[in-house]
Amino acid sequence: MAQDVRPKSSPDPKMMLVPYQRGQRAKRIGVWVFSVLLTALLCFTAGYYRGIRQNLHMLEQRDEMRAEISDLKQQLQKLQENTAIHRHGSELERQASERVRKENIALQDRVSELEEAVAFYKGIMAPDGGQKGLRIDRLELSRAGNSKRIKYKVVMTQVADNADYVKGTIKMNLLGVRQGTRESIPFDRIAKDWAGGDGAPFNFRFFQDVGGELVVPDEFVPEQIEVIAQSRGRKPVRLERRFEWKLNEVTSDVGKR
Repeated sequence: MAQDVRPKSSPDPKMMLVPYQRGQRAKRIGVWVFSVLLTALLCFTAGYYRGIRQNLHMLEQRDEMRAEISDLKQQLQKLQENTAIHRHGSELERQASERVRKENIALQDRVSELEEAVAFYKGIMAPDGGQKGLRIDRLELSRAGNSKRIKYKVVMTQVADNADYVKGTIKMNLLGVRQGTRESIPFDRIAKDWAGGDGAPFNFRFFQDVGGELVVPDEFVPEQIEVIAQSRGRKPVRLERRFEWKLNEVTSDVGKR
């Protein structure tokens, strides 16, 4: 008796066998890697040109200030000539000379402020030498009217190496003597609206002011202010600097832009 040798039907009639192509997976991986690299290159290029535009804007501001200084010096020379003419005259001339003198002083102050501002921006963009990166630039102290409140302002800068933003926190302590004993008082105990024990945050590219008001405790004689800055990121930096306690009658507006 003859046996039935016809092939049995497949259990899944929809199943198809296709030849395996080994290079397809490698090709897909290569396309993915190329896309990632292209995206990173485009982001880097966009950030680079954005940084160039910001640097050019800073340089334009510096040049405008230099031009204003030149104009003010010319006005100052004319006022000085007018002062010499009206030095010996009538009471009216004396009053005019007094007005000219006050304008002269105001212009001299403005020239000094602008020259300080130019030096400030130059020190950030193109320093002569020394430390680069994060700096605790200076501390300004002034009395708030006739009260016991003291205004303070710490100016922090990022010198030369300012392609990226620098982030971190800053802490401050008031150092001095009370009843013969030396003390260190954190600013979160004496400064109005201070950020707290963890310090005040900063986040800037070129410079940032950290300021407010403090009240010196009774019977406390301040001597110094200690400033501690701690940055975060791939290369964290810790800076400490002490400033002598010195109240200024007139504070500069450099950095207020």
